[in-house]
Amino acid sequence: RHQRQRAEESIPSSSPLPTKMASKAGQDDKESQGFIAGLQQQLRDFRVFLWDPTRKTVLGRNARSWGEVGLFYLIFYSCLACFFSITLVVFYQTLSWEQPTYWAGLKYMKIPSVGFRPNIKTEGNIAFNPSQAKSYDKYVSQLQDYLATYQNLTDDYYVDCTSSPAPQGKLCKFDTSVLGPCATYPYGYDQGKPCILLKFNRAYGWEPALYDTVPDKLKDMNFTNGAGTVVCKGKYPPDQNALNGNDISYYPGEFPATYFPFRGNIGGMDAIAKYVNPLIAAQFNNVTTNTNIRVLCEAFSGNIKASDREEDIGRLQIDLRVSAGAN
Repeated sequence: RHQRQRAEESIPSSSPLPTKMASKAGQDDKESQGFIAGLQQQLRDFRVFLWDPTRKTVLGRNARSWGEVGLFYLIFYSCLACFFSITLVVFYQTLSWEQPTYWAGLKYMKIPSVGFRPNIKTEGNIAFNPSQAKSYDKYVSQLQDYLATYQNLTDDYYVDCTSSPAPQGKLCKFDTSVLGPCATYPYGYDQGKPCILLKFNRAYGWEPALYDTVPDKLKDMNFTNGAGTVVCKGKYPPDQNALNGNDISYYPGEFPATYFPFRGNIGGMDAIAKYVNPLIAAQFNNVTTNTNIRVLCEAFSGNIKASDREEDIGRLQIDLRVSAGAN
């Protein structure tokens, strides 16, 4: 009997683990069912929010409420539009269709900026090899296209301003034949003597003035006192040496005073769209090859002081390189 009792005591009692696992699985099922039920309830509530057939509402508002909201915003934005329109009308009363608000006559834009062609904006320089036509084709093509706008200017809008300014309602035409060798293709690029076209950009109301004493560098160009011009040189002494003492020819040597001032609206005509700038062609006669040269071009007139010239105003820099051989 004692042996049987000890044997019974040695038999382990059944483990409670299966019971606990079953209890946890049942709890998970209840939570899952509760989550699904909650999600379904939210969907039903959202559908009712979109359209409640009982209360006849859309997004929580009935027809009367939506009408009141719509009327409010209609009045609100109508008032904003009216206010904006009034400010535009008042603003336009301060503008003139004949001249800009800020112009040279009011001591703004004291001097014109200087522009040039060819100006390949993606490159910012002029570099070519005279023996390789492909290397300068983009430059001469731009010059050719630019000068084409000066051809066939009709007498309906343009008059010759060589001796006198244009009368009211007319613009000055510019004769490209005065550009000398820089008027014909390929503009000296095939000979390593490139031409660039220089101009005063449009500056309303500005006009050149007389010098008290004409600078010597302008006298050498047969400059007429009272006109405007652009003079180029090497920016630094090494650049001047590379240009062989600034050996540059100008065709013609000045912008005649009869071409100024520029007016944006002349007798009801849109002069901005039809205006053509007078030009000066600068030809570099003796350029040291295979050398990067910084060329500085500056505007000159009796009313342009050296202190007035700033970067891109009254001056510009051109990077020039004429290659030779395989370079």
